[in-house]
This record gives sequence, C-alpha cells and structure tokens, in this order.
Amino acid sequence: MRQKRCFSGRAFNLVSANFNSVPLVVEYHRPESVAEAVELLQQPDHVALAGGTVVNADRNRSQLVAVDLQSLGLDVVSREASRVQFGAMCRLSDVERQCGGDLLAEAARRELPSTLRTVGTVGGTVAAGGGESLMLAALMASGASVRTANGDEVSVERYVSAPGDLIVGVDVTAEGAWTIEHTGRTPMDTPIVAVVGRRSEDGITLALTGVGAQPVVARSIDDINQLIPIDDFRGSSEYRHHLAVTLGERVLGDLS
Repeated sequence: MRQKRCFSGRAFNLVSANFNSVPLVVEYHRPESVAEAVELLQQPDHVALAGGTVVNADRNRSQLVAVDLQSLGLDVVSREASRVQFGAMCRLSDVERQCGGDLLAEAARRELPSTLRTVGTVGGTVAAGGGESLMLAALMASGASVRTANGDEVSVERYVSAPGDLIVGVDVTAEGAWTIEHTGRTPMDTPIVAVVGRRSEDGITLALTGVGAQPVVARSIDDINQLIPIDDFRGSSEYRHHLAVTLGERVLGDLS
C-alpha cells in the first residue's frame, strides 16, 4: 500500500524519511514497488528521496513531492571477485566496507562526513551528478554502469550527461591500480580540483572534479588541455585549468 503524507503551512526536515523540522516538501510518498515509484516520479514536481542529503540541503520553500525509495529493496550489495553490484539505495558506508583498500572506498570516505555516509546512497550520488563529487568521479574512472528501472544499462558518464529512468543499481569493477590527486584550501576541504585515476586492461582512465557541472572523463593530458573549466570564487577558469593539467600529469605518472 502506498504511504502518503501531505504537509500544509509547515516546514519539515526530511532525512531518510525521518520527520524533524525543515525542507519544504508538500507531500511524501513511500511506494513499495519500483513500478509504483516510476509512476509517481513521472508526475510534475515529484522527486526521488534516496539518502536525503541533496533534497534536504535546500532550505527554500518549494512545491516538491518526495518519493521515498527506501522500501523498494534496492539496498542489496552482491560481489563476485572484483565485480560489485550495488543497489541504488546502498549507503556510501556500504561502499567503504565492501571495497576496503580500493579507490571506491577511499572516494566514499572523502565524499561526506562519517554521519552522512550512513545516509548518502550510491544511486543518489549518481543522480545528483555533482561536479565536485569524488565518489562520482571514482565511479566514472572505474567504468561503472547504471541499471535503470526500464531495463537499460548505460555508463555512469553517459547517464550523468543525459539522465534517464530511475536508477535501480550501479555496477563496477573494483580492481586495478588507482590514485587521487587534489588541491583544496585545506586538507579536509572539498577540493578545488581533483583528478581520480584507475589503470585497467583498457588503459588509464581519469575523471576530474571541479572543472564543470559534472565530473569530466579524460584519457590523456591532451584531453585535459582542451577543457575550459568553470569560474567561481574559489578559482578562476585559468587557475582550475592549471591545476587540472598539473594534477593529471601526476596521476598519469603514478599509474604509468
């Protein structure tokens, strides 16, 4: 049975469907099947609530309707050798445990504070498509793919550039040499620019954060040189370009 709560005239803070006080959704649904969730999400202003770390970050009033995905059974992790299949609702803390010592575990650790890693999800990270997300960059550098509710399977890179149907899983191979190079205002700050790299049988794949609205995949310094990074208060486009080339050279040197 579909669960629904309607809110009027009050502000609510929705974190994994726990109701305390603040962001501002007008309705809440908790479907019990993927088909029901897809039907709801096709309606105007309906947004998927995965971990809640993105939906809850907005403190402005809205007319959003939250569709909570936590009852869909999408939190299962299966692993065979180095191949890992994450359900979309697997927490970043699950990535840390399942992929210890690998790039994915390190990226998950750096993505959010420890309390939020038990809330943020793999599918939510991909769906948000954040340009500063180390976790998303690590998935791209690892050649991860997205499974959607309509049965499609596409690369994470392609999905982020052209979002499609509801994400039900993310599959990735957690093996091969890897490294992360980054520059930030402080060691614990979100990097101004970061370059994540992994070496596989197909060669070295890089993914850069802090250069665009989403992480950018590159395979060579020539690819990086062609970038025109974003410009904001933390760094000009020229500065970010310099960092991207410098960090990219370091990563390629480490993995060559």
